[in-house]
Amino acid sequence: MSDKMASTSIGYIILAIFFQASGGIFGKYAAITMSDPSPIMMVANIFYLLSLASLLLQALVWQQALMHYPLSFAYPFMSLVNFVILLSSAVLFNEGVTITNIVGLGLISIGITVLSRERRRSKIPGDTHL
Repeated sequence: MSDKMASTSIGYIILAIFFQASGGIFGKYAAITMSDPSPIMMVANIFYLLSLASLLLQALVWQQALMHYPLSFAYPFMSLVNFVILLSSAVLFNEGVTITNIVGLGLISIGITVLSRERRRSKIPGDTHL
């Protein structure tokens, strides 16, 4: 597989991370802007609609990612959503970041590194990039 195709394929995972995080962020904005969380108010809230659109786009690009990578490889990368959400919650919503958050994200990073290196060392059934 060419480098360009491999870059495009990993791009699907990156987009899935982006859209899933965006869905959560827009969902938070929807929650803090609604005074009455009735079904009618939810459907009329632009942030709620953006959250749904983000999650739909995430589902579409995720399917593309799974066409190129096995689930056992691709899914751990979705943990990167936690980094985006933690940073976004601190910057956008002035929420606190604790040492426990940082340690947890460090452990996630170690896990992703181990899994991605394992992929390079052994053939994973269904992996179209090897």
